[in-house]
This record gives sequence, structure tokens and C-alpha cells, in this order.
Amino acid sequence: MDVRLLGPVEVTVGDHRVPLGPPQRRAVLAALAIDAGHPVSLRTLIERVWDDPPDRATDSLYAHIARLRQALAATGASIERRNGGYALDVDPERVDAHRFRRLAKQAQLRARDDHVRNRLLAEAMDLWRGAPLTGIPGEWAARMRYGIEQQYVGAVAAWAQANLSLGRPDVVVTELTPLVPRHPLAEPLASMLMRGLCALGRGAEAVALYARLRGYLADHLGVEPGPELRALHLGILRAGADPLPRPSGRPGLLYAQVTG
Repeated sequence: MDVRLLGPVEVTVGDHRVPLGPPQRRAVLAALAIDAGHPVSLRTLIERVWDDPPDRATDSLYAHIARLRQALAATGASIERRNGGYALDVDPERVDAHRFRRLAKQAQLRARDDHVRNRLLAEAMDLWRGAPLTGIPGEWAARMRYGIEQQYVGAVAAWAQANLSLGRPDVVVTELTPLVPRHPLAEPLASMLMRGLCALGRGAEAVALYARLRGYLADHLGVEPGPELRALHLGILRAGADPLPRPSGRPGLLYAQVTG
């Protein structure tokens, strides 16, 4: 069985999707799955599920947990009462967000081996199905969604750098072209796409991409692109007088905990 948070919150057993019920019940499952294998206090669960808890929030929480236990009965996972709270008793490797983080960290440790890093990050990216916790309302879900998306952006940027080092700019351009507009503030992604375009002889498109990013940053934040992206842009404008500046370190590697 698998608990899926990287997109709509789901539990699957093979090709079968386990019925979980309404969004609030899925929020309870997500609040437990983020800390899979560890107890979560009643107070923390209530704060994660409700921005403004109702008068009988504890009773509602008990009811949702009872229904989730029934839904999970045949999956091999269970919800256990532990240390005054509840724990989703499942191997964290069965939760896609935890598996994603583990693969990304392994890739970070293998930063000098582009082949291994590419494989690990590609496996992590394959777990992504859309905005994390899709359909789950509330401030806690929004914070988790943002944090996990930042991890994803960092992993994609690192994957792109590995593929550029391996001489695969076409793969990078294909993957990043639709992704960069969805993350217009993620300069590491823009940098990797610009490098891929230049490697394919499409420098004019890279310059146009920089102009769009610069305009977006000015309009929304009132700032200029960072120094690395400006240096890359200048190198492109010099039309090959010097090699393109290399990225400084690992681009945007964001591997924060998916808890909170």
C-alpha cells in the first residue's frame, strides 16, 4: 500500500484507490502521514485540520479517525493510539513525500556522481503528481504545500544540472520549458533552462526568458534577478566570447523536513 501526498491525498493498494471520504478526513490522514510512524498529539492534529476548531473538534477528530481505521483495515496500515496522541503505523517509505525527501537527500550526498544523482532525482520526480495535499484546506496544508514544492524545485534544478553535465540539454529543455512558467520566482530553474537552451544553440530564447523573469520580479517583488542569473545573462549576450559562467555550488537544493 502507498500513502500519496504529492498531489491529491490518496491511499492505494496496487491499482485500487481506497475510499477515504471528505476533505476533512483526508486532512486528518495527511496530518498523521506527515509524521508517519510517530505519534501526533491531539492538539497538534486539531491545529492541522482546523484553522478555527469547532466546539466539539475532539469528538469530530475521534469520528474521523474511527472511519479512517475502517478504511485502512485491509491495507496493512493502521492508526494507533500512542503517547496521548495518534500515529499512522506505516513504514515512512510507503508515504511518497518521505520517499521523495529520502531520494533527494541521497542525491545530495552523491553530488560528484552525475549519473547516480540523475537516477535518484529522476526517481524522486516521478513521484510528483501535482500540488501536494491537493484539495486539503487550511493554513497548515498551505504551509506544507509550499515547503514540499520548494523541495521539488530544488530537486528539479539539481536534476537539470546533472543532465547538463552529462551532455543532455535536450532532456533539460523538454522538462523545464513547461515547468519554469509555473515557478516564475525559482531562479535556479530559469538558470538551468537558459543553459540548456544555449547548449542547443537557442541563445535568443534564453535571453527572452531572462527578460520575462526580470519583468516578473520587478512587477511582483520590485527586485532584480540574483547575481548568478545576471552573470549568466551577460555571458549569453557576449555571444560566446567567454564560456558561460558555471553555477555556484548546487542549484537550489532545498531538502527541508516535511513536518510542521
